[in-house]
Amino acid sequence: MNIFLDGSGFNGKTSGYAVVFEGNVRAPIVVRLHENKTNNEMEYAALIRALQEAQTGDHLFTDSQLLVGQVTAGWKVNFAHLRPLVMDAKRLVVAKKVKLTWVPREKNKAGKVFE
Repeated sequence: MNIFLDGSGFNGKTSGYAVVFEGNVRAPIVVRLHENKTNNEMEYAALIRALQEAQTGDHLFTDSQLLVGQVTAGWKVNFAHLRPLVMDAKRLVVAKKVKLTWVPREKNKAGKVFE
């Protein structure tokens, strides 16, 4: 199954993320928080939630090059508060045997949830 994910940092009202399952095989997951979270924190929250929902072999898509780089390509994690999130994501990617791929923003079906 293809799963799309996107996160959105605090805009003065909410932070949040969305996970969308291609073909509407499941209802989208949309979480909005009244907390001051960064875009990167919300992108990782979306990824971890998508990984928790994923089945072995699923394909996950994100428009965050940072996520793909840090989780699959060994990019350095500069911020300490992101390190546990990166470690959790890496562990789940391996355990679930999923593929994580970058897509342009306009092709990210989860990004349309926040429009």
